[in-house]
Amino acid sequence: MAIFHLDFKIVKRSEGKSSVAKAAYHARCRITDERTGDTYDYSRRNDLYGHFILAPVNTPQHILKDSTALWNEVERVERQNNGQTARYFDVAIPAELNNDDKKKLVLEYCQKNFVDKGMIADIAFHDLDSDNPHAHVMLTLKTIGPEGFGKKERSWNDRKMSVLWRESWASIANSYLAAAGSSEHIDHRSLQAQHEEALEKAAVALDNEEKALWLAKAAETNRPPMKRIHSAKWRSKAAHEQRAAEQAVRDAAKREAVEVYKTFSELDLEIIVDVRSFTITYLAEPTEIVSPETSSGSPTDEAQRPVLISPNPHTRIRGVKSYRDKSKVSKVVAGKKPSVSISDSGANTLLKKSSSKNPNRASRSAPKRVLRKLTTLRQDNIFKHFTILLVDFIRDKFMWAKTNKTKADINSEEHDKRIAENYVFDEVLGYPVLRTKYEKLAKFNHDDYKPTQDDINRFPSRHLNDKADADKNIDLTQSISYPSKKSTIQLRPPGYRRNG
Repeated sequence: MAIFHLDFKIVKRSEGKSSVAKAAYHARCRITDERTGDTYDYSRRNDLYGHFILAPVNTPQHILKDSTALWNEVERVERQNNGQTARYFDVAIPAELNNDDKKKLVLEYCQKNFVDKGMIADIAFHDLDSDNPHAHVMLTLKTIGPEGFGKKERSWNDRKMSVLWRESWASIANSYLAAAGSSEHIDHRSLQAQHEEALEKAAVALDNEEKALWLAKAAETNRPPMKRIHSAKWRSKAAHEQRAAEQAVRDAAKREAVEVYKTFSELDLEIIVDVRSFTITYLAEPTEIVSPETSSGSPTDEAQRPVLISPNPHTRIRGVKSYRDKSKVSKVVAGKKPSVSISDSGANTLLKKSSSKNPNRASRSAPKRVLRKLTTLRQDNIFKHFTILLVDFIRDKFMWAKTNKTKADINSEEHDKRIAENYVFDEVLGYPVLRTKYEKLAKFNHDDYKPTQDDINRFPSRHLNDKADADKNIDLTQSISYPSKKSTIQLRPPGYRRNG
């Protein structure tokens, strides 16, 4: 069964690794590292099914003689003691292909993604006839020209390149599988990413067929990934048991995907699917609302309101396990049609008139429309009483309420009375002023006004500090004495000496 496995790594001298040793292991041959003098011999193994070296057209021929010449030259041109010498990866080849197609697939992939960009690829095929066919590929890190290796190409180390290389392998491998007539398909993304994408696609699918395909994909990818087993433990009993258990889980997921596809593709009605819980719900049938006949122009009383007639309550049946959580059970039985369920929020309604023998009443059905529930406030609760008290308080304190005319009139009379007692209209200023202020201004502006002691004290004079009596016997005349000519101050700069 085709699986995806492609992992890139780097040969680092800082980790004690050598590209010569790695090449000897891949090619199942004996190589001596000329830099260190160490010899690596893996020629005793017999699982090598082919060895190829792909290089750009301008590569010197002496480098491409064999793996010994190639990787000794790579080790020679790397000057740093902790430098990086090669990039390598091992890739799982689909077992559905024959041996020739397996080799062509890897060679085409390496030529398109690595050799055409300037790398040299050393490719070795292992176990092509077994259940684990794979290839080991080593890539150079430096550019190559007619004179030999140049500088390292740093753009090849970008993380985005590894994502593109993985995606390219999945695309080319799927094309070979399709050409071979196989229905297998591999994906470079994780199972979790594929599962989430399938659920999103199923949620927006337009028809049952497309929805069934994506839900089947979600069921198939809802499993843990298969763990890698080291080559030294391939033939151990524990490894075989682990692989058998993982394969059983994968086969069960595939069978479950087939059942899910059959269940959803055979549904012949419009449905609503919750892809998270895999719950199916049919669209509800129209609900009839029968309203009694009323005479034209006359309102109906409480007893004549429309009566809602709804179908029987829906039932759901249990079925296959949930694809999110294996401990949960969905509401769908594989191979059986789910029951109808009506959503309260999305129910359609049909308004009809009740039949009557009275010719004066209308007998024609009303048009179809959706009726909404009218929410009525509860009559007996504490919230109603609190609201009434709050409204009354705001209306009494901050608003002129016209509803209570008596209280408004009383407040108006009291207000006018207070204004008449405390304010007087000033014709000069043009607005009412306090009565006390008005009387003071009128008194001050009168012709017979004479200020009293209180009025004078309103503007006190500035306080003068008492000064001490001056001594009048002191002679304020200052004697001035003129200095003689000899005592004249002469200013000279420092270090000045008179000549002569």
